[in-house]
Amino acid sequence: MDHEMGIDDGKKKKSSGMYCSNGQIFFAVLVSAGIVVAVGLLSFYLPDRTCTSEPGPTEPIIGTEPHNPTEPKEPTEPEPEPTTTKMMTPTPEPWNGRLPYNVIPVRYELTLTPYLYPEDVGDTAPGDRRFTFDGEVNIHAKCHEVTDMITMHINNITIHTLKVVKMTDSSQTDLLDSYSIDENYQFLHLKLNTMMEKDEDYEIFITYLGELWNGLAGFYRSSYINEAGEEVWLATTQMQATDARRALPCWDEPDFRAVFDTTIRHRADMVALSNSIETSITDWEAYPGWKETVYKRTPNMPTYLLAFVVSDFVYTEDTTTNGVLFRVWSRPGAKEAQAYALDQGTRQTTYFEEYFDIAYPLEKQDMMAIPDFSAGAMENWGLILYRETALLYDPEVNSASNKQRVSVVVSHELAHQWFGNLVTPIWWDDLWLNEGFASYVEYLGVNHTEPTWEMMAQFLVSDLHYVFTLDALGTSHPVRVPVNSPEEISEIFDTISYSKGASILRMLNWILTEEVFSIGLSEYLMLHSYGNTDSDDLWAALTYADRDHGGRDVKKIMDTWTLQMGYPLVSFDRLDSDNTKVNVTQKHFLINPDSPVEDKYGDLGYVWEVEVSHTHKSEMEFDDPIRSFLARESGVVVDLASGIKTDDWYLANVKQYGYYRINYDAENWERLTAQLNADHTMLPVENRAQLIDDAFNMARSGDLDQVTALALTNYLDKETEYLPWDATLAVMAYIRDMFSRYSGYGPLEKYMLEKITPLYQDLGWNDDPINDPHLEQYNRINAVHTACFYGLEDCRQTASMLYHEYMGNASVNPITPNLKDITYCNGIREGGQDEWEFGLERYQITTDSSEKSKWLYALACSQEPWILSRYLELAFDDSVVRRQDATYVIRYTADNYVGRALAWDFTRANWDKLREDFGGSSFSFGNLINDVTQHFNTEFDLEQLIEFGVGRDFGSATRAYEQAIEKTKINIKWMQENAEEVAQWLEDQ
Repeated sequence: MDHEMGIDDGKKKKSSGMYCSNGQIFFAVLVSAGIVVAVGLLSFYLPDRTCTSEPGPTEPIIGTEPHNPTEPKEPTEPEPEPTTTKMMTPTPEPWNGRLPYNVIPVRYELTLTPYLYPEDVGDTAPGDRRFTFDGEVNIHAKCHEVTDMITMHINNITIHTLKVVKMTDSSQTDLLDSYSIDENYQFLHLKLNTMMEKDEDYEIFITYLGELWNGLAGFYRSSYINEAGEEVWLATTQMQATDARRALPCWDEPDFRAVFDTTIRHRADMVALSNSIETSITDWEAYPGWKETVYKRTPNMPTYLLAFVVSDFVYTEDTTTNGVLFRVWSRPGAKEAQAYALDQGTRQTTYFEEYFDIAYPLEKQDMMAIPDFSAGAMENWGLILYRETALLYDPEVNSASNKQRVSVVVSHELAHQWFGNLVTPIWWDDLWLNEGFASYVEYLGVNHTEPTWEMMAQFLVSDLHYVFTLDALGTSHPVRVPVNSPEEISEIFDTISYSKGASILRMLNWILTEEVFSIGLSEYLMLHSYGNTDSDDLWAALTYADRDHGGRDVKKIMDTWTLQMGYPLVSFDRLDSDNTKVNVTQKHFLINPDSPVEDKYGDLGYVWEVEVSHTHKSEMEFDDPIRSFLARESGVVVDLASGIKTDDWYLANVKQYGYYRINYDAENWERLTAQLNADHTMLPVENRAQLIDDAFNMARSGDLDQVTALALTNYLDKETEYLPWDATLAVMAYIRDMFSRYSGYGPLEKYMLEKITPLYQDLGWNDDPINDPHLEQYNRINAVHTACFYGLEDCRQTASMLYHEYMGNASVNPITPNLKDITYCNGIREGGQDEWEFGLERYQITTDSSEKSKWLYALACSQEPWILSRYLELAFDDSVVRRQDATYVIRYTADNYVGRALAWDFTRANWDKLREDFGGSSFSFGNLINDVTQHFNTEFDLEQLIEFGVGRDFGSATRAYEQAIEKTKINIKWMQENAEEVAQWLEDQ
């Protein structure tokens, strides 16, 4: 019946049938008991939400894009100065911006009609209605507490009609007395003329007008230029985290799950998609030339997963092994680039069904490439939306890194279909559960479909080392952090939530073993399907899974990693009295020990439950090394195992599964360095990368001398593996940036050329994207880029020759896809106005989004300040640079030493516009602040940065600004204490 409040959860049964394991029976008992506890906890933690007549944003995947070569290159303390910056702090409870639980939505019947073209606006839509949409929503809700007020969210919506009725009232009497909108909290308050009855069902009928704005959030418009040169429009969505309220009045918080019955009315020459599969497409009788598409009811889900797109896109389809219809959509001109994502998506979906032991719950999975998209991608259930660079791959044009980017992002979003969609965090303070998990499991999915790529090893340089740097700041934050307002929520869509979350889950997998970890995940997802959880629910499932194995208390372990920021430095010091034993201690690692630690979130004494592995030269057990445990202790004595010789080196954190850095006594550092020089292949490639990354960062903090760290790089002219080189280039990039205005740059350039030349000569420009191993291609990219950057004549001449060959015949590109970034950049850097104008022309002509990204980066490589100034002005020209890419123009210019000051001045001069356009997106806005300030290392730089912040609200970039100040102070201190010593060491080599 129409008014039935039942929910179609969409569960698909596996052929083997559903079952109830012993674990599930146990959990059912736990849940029953836990409900009593949960009620008490809710009453303690949730604010008073009794409704009265006085009513009280987010980018890559959706998430931070990993620091790896999958996109154009990302730019990598005395007493604190007082500032008047409006620092974002957790809003003290009670906060009146959370919805009450007195009325709960159960089902939305939603009808939308978007108007994209002037001719769409006919007699049925008078006035200037282009780029708007009509909405009708019938919300079925249940009263849980007696009240005369219904509160939901609304934003930038004009209400036409509103009615509230009791479903059992045959007369359908309107109960609405009045309504009001609270702009501060984006609340719609419905005041009734009578009290609602507990456990009774009600319907709320609303007709309204919404805007298809250009802000890349909510229900918004996008466009592309077709092959005929015409601008073609589409309507699309991005709801996470708090923008579903722009598309319809709704309960826009993650724990208000409901089902959606959606209908979209659209032009007959366009297609409309939503979360569920289409059940009918018929002529819309009220509007000739239009269609009405109706969709199957969705599973029970939160509003942020709602999605719909109206476009002229085309698709390629396949069916998974288990019968899921899979479609990849794009603008017609990009159809040939859909095949790789389709292949990866179908195979990864089947893999995740097997890994989680739960069938994908919908009949179809659509993946669509959107021309304008703020994030890397968004995991909307059944309709995943992507930036074009994250979904489309053309092997004739795109590089190995573009290919990996597509596979990784597809895997990340598909993992969310279970972890995030099937089971959702209660509130955004557990965002890391969604994003950290997907950021870890994405590696498993790609490792399954592309087993030769060594994805699990790549994790170190793509996620772990990158987040280590940020989490060593005093302005970091725990992965589980209290948030309330939309800007606070947007602020934590950051590297800590994604990469640290992934790193500590990878460590937990190692601690528990893959078998226990996967069993625990499966039980967790089965028990909480179509529901909401917090971190403790996951810890309970994993603890139970480990009951007959290690018997660990997972919550006790993981609270130390999730409820306090940072990570430990674990130091090993050999005992003089017994060379077979070491004293192992831990302390909070800070890149600047003098930095004040932000304690607004609390801590657990900055000690951690640490499990650490170790081996030694005479044993060299790298696959199953000995483990030792520090149970929140400052230090323990550890036996290195029998058979160790007095002159052996020992190695800790084998293959770097632990989320901590390792320091050794001076003698052991010397022995490890000697091993690298004698035969570096005796140590695992992961640990060669780890030793370099740990040593250079400890040298920055003062926990290790600079000479010891630098000496580790002496062997690199014999190193041929990607991981150690990538780790080295990351840490040397810091010295390079600090020396860019210092006399030590010359010795650095000479030393780096000496080390990189053998690798450059070995790999060279002879790139074979089809037959060369994947990481060899990555290694070649690094070798050629580094050689050209530091001025190797052969490299720069080759790049310039290829660039001018392309200029001479633009119809044939002679440059291998893997080396386009390098060639384009060097061609423009070594050239002048003609070379830059050619690059701009190619940027505007190409329709391939990844190719556009390469030119976007290369155009910032010019050495002419006037050209870079012109380029910065183009950032705000929507006819040249897409809005989603505007901040990249500024960031890439800041990465060029010639453009650094120009980018900083441009950012300050245009701050208000940047704040208005991008302030709601933590990714683009926060990364902008980071990149334009990353080279700051003088007192003058610091004074300018602090002055810039006086009286400013940085919105979702507040933490990025505070970290920019902290990092500038760290850079100043490094220059004062280390620059001369490092320059002299380089000079002496």
